[in-house]
Amino acid sequence: MLIHSINFMPDSSNLGTLHGCGWDTVSLAASEMKRVDEAARATHVGRAIVSSCQRLEAFGVEACDCGAPEAWMGEDAVLRLAEVAAGLHSVVLGEEQIIGQVRAAFAELGGPLRGAADLAIAAARQLRRETRFDSHAGHLLDRGLQVAGVSPTGTLLVLGAGAMGRLVAQRGSELGFPRVIVASRAEPGGANGWRPEWVPLMQSASLGRVDVIAGCLGSGAGEIPAHELPAASLAIDLGTPRNFGDWTGALVTIGDLLEDEESRPHARRRRQELRSRLAEIVSQRTLASRSASDSAVGALRFEVEKVRQRELARMRRLHPEVAPDTLDVLTRSLVEQIFHRPSVRLRHAADESLGMEVVALFADS
Repeated sequence: MLIHSINFMPDSSNLGTLHGCGWDTVSLAASEMKRVDEAARATHVGRAIVSSCQRLEAFGVEACDCGAPEAWMGEDAVLRLAEVAAGLHSVVLGEEQIIGQVRAAFAELGGPLRGAADLAIAAARQLRRETRFDSHAGHLLDRGLQVAGVSPTGTLLVLGAGAMGRLVAQRGSELGFPRVIVASRAEPGGANGWRPEWVPLMQSASLGRVDVIAGCLGSGAGEIPAHELPAASLAIDLGTPRNFGDWTGALVTIGDLLEDEESRPHARRRRQELRSRLAEIVSQRTLASRSASDSAVGALRFEVEKVRQRELARMRRLHPEVAPDTLDVLTRSLVEQIFHRPSVRLRHAADESLGMEVVALFADS
């Protein structure tokens, strides 16, 4: 089905009110991660919190004095949010999951904050459409081995059977590890035909010795004591918070991977080029937003979007069983179908007063 878009845009006059605060959480211990997260949420009530394996960032429409080590405001904050959504600050350049995390962080919010997020996410999507990103989380294994100077030989033990654990285990097989074992609390369900060799996480020490351990446990796992793991020549900690607490052998962390990338001019240049292109996209969309908001069609779009956001919030409360993204797509598609033809006619109408009368039908009294 062809869906004609009336291209709703946020009121760009509100973009200057956006403020963002940021904390570096790379390779923090569980207790440290909890402290940063609790402090950020306590001082940013009603704001959007975006958490990834390297960063924790809060966005709102008012300045704060939380003391965060990094802060952005106005269009710089919009650009920062777009960079995060596009995966330009992820350890895996162009990480796919982060745009969903950003969208979810703003799902229950409205007004200028949601408008700024919509513009940033739309810009990030545009960059992703025109850019080829070849890496996924599994390639962190390649980088960890490269930093440590270790070849993919012997046995690879992957801690965790989630999305990252699955990608790392599959990548281990592709790289040539003769044996790949997954250790997790529950046996993987075999999605998409994936059935790895498996051991219960608490019994992994019984393996005696492996060559490489890759930690890919989720945020609730915390640190695994070394005595509960088999001996290994190398541990690669990809967990957030970190998975290896008292490990005394060779260890590579996400921080090490980022430091290694920073030392390579080509990698630095690649990220900078993408940031520059994204800045152009954000600027273009901001200018288009300002132009649209000055016309009757732009005003109509703005008023209709306010109604949609209000009803979307009500639907989310009434139907918590439906994914927020699903409701957003359905309502947006329906509104676009209904208002495409009227908006085209208003755009070509010579009578501007008629357009403003139509806008008044939707405006709050």
